[in-house]
Amino acid sequence: MNWESLQNEAILHLQNLIRINTTNPPGNEIEAVRYLSEILKKEGVSFQIFEPSPGRGNLVARLKGNGQKSPLLLTSHLDVVPADASFWKYHPFSGDLQEGCVWGRGAVDMKQMTAMELTILLAIKREGVACSRDIIFAAVADEEAGCRWGSQWLVANKPELFNAEYALNEVGGFSLYVDGADDQVFYPIGVAERGVCWLKLTAEGKPGHGSIPHEDQANVKMAEAVSQLGRCSFPLHENEVVSQFIRAMAAAQKFPRKQILKLLLRSPFNRWVLNYLIPPKNRAQFRALLSNTASPTILRAGTKINVIPSKAELEVDGRILAGQTVASFLNELTEMVGVELNKEILCEHEPNVISEYDNDFYQLLTQTVKKHDNKALPVPYMCPGFTDAAYFSTLGIKCYGFAPVRLDRGLSFSDLFHGHNERIPVKGFLFGLKVLMDVVGEWCQSCFH
Repeated sequence: MNWESLQNEAILHLQNLIRINTTNPPGNEIEAVRYLSEILKKEGVSFQIFEPSPGRGNLVARLKGNGQKSPLLLTSHLDVVPADASFWKYHPFSGDLQEGCVWGRGAVDMKQMTAMELTILLAIKREGVACSRDIIFAAVADEEAGCRWGSQWLVANKPELFNAEYALNEVGGFSLYVDGADDQVFYPIGVAERGVCWLKLTAEGKPGHGSIPHEDQANVKMAEAVSQLGRCSFPLHENEVVSQFIRAMAAAQKFPRKQILKLLLRSPFNRWVLNYLIPPKNRAQFRALLSNTASPTILRAGTKINVIPSKAELEVDGRILAGQTVASFLNELTEMVGVELNKEILCEHEPNVISEYDNDFYQLLTQTVKKHDNKALPVPYMCPGFTDAAYFSTLGIKCYGFAPVRLDRGLSFSDLFHGHNERIPVKGFLFGLKVLMDVVGEWCQSCFH
């Protein structure tokens, strides 16, 4: 195996995938699927393409092993969130290699994983050595808008294709630098994720002429609800995954940070600690790990400047902690808003992704990261959002967020994820490629073992 050639090939695949605009909506992932299919066809890897709605493409490939062990699923999504080019240093769909990074929407969310998985699959195929288990490669649509035309559709209509024991997915395996812990580089590994409850709130009131304001205005009611969502926070709830994550971070800190982090896990001090002792730049991330959240994202009201509208609508991105339910989330939301509003659920699933982290596969992930970074401290992690694991896990697959990348100090994964100037350092990407290759090689006893 020519490692230098393989690295260059992986970088090229990443650049080419970024250059295919798969902004969701509308998605148009079929163009990226065609790119992947041409490569797999040329290399003799069998695959299937599914297009459940025009333009919404999914590709599932399988590299056959000798069948001694259960398959491994390598998954990624091909769609990306919108990007406003006016805020970017380099065009978001250029795939430019500048300043030591590959730039573009999808560089970390998550076409880098597609490129790495594809490259590893091709490398194993070229070596011609059968693995101890099948490797399933799934590149899917629509994750950014709820998975309807991607993993949700595949699980509902083609579950026989995903007879895997374990899966590797997004949001995990990235380097995380913490102030006060310079001797450690944390590598969160996703073992759980929050559920989702996207909903539309509607306030109703009395219509009228704008020149005669009155007390029953829909817009005012909605403004009060938005203000409450912005100023108030949900109750804090402890769960074991987050507790392990915070304890691991605290163990690497010195006084007083060590004690402050520990207090996050002690009611009734935790809310006061979060609001007054955690630095503002970290507060939102901790709140997302310790409570349900609701972000007001889309407001609609009125059609004319001189008409008081009778209705105002607000779309809310609600996220639910592991251990909580849609019902408990809605109860907390109602109490927080304090205004009577009609609620329509647009998309929901309760958090069901909680994978064990005391098994051989999780241990392999941690050991491989440590092998490649002697400062690494892998820790179990709960993804604040949701991923395709929400659906793949319903098939009994143990899903782990592990798309390894070593970011430069000063680069924050959470800032790059859906942010302006999304990019991935080439060295960090190649670090991730080698880590992922070693994991797959070891677990599948392939030619790399």
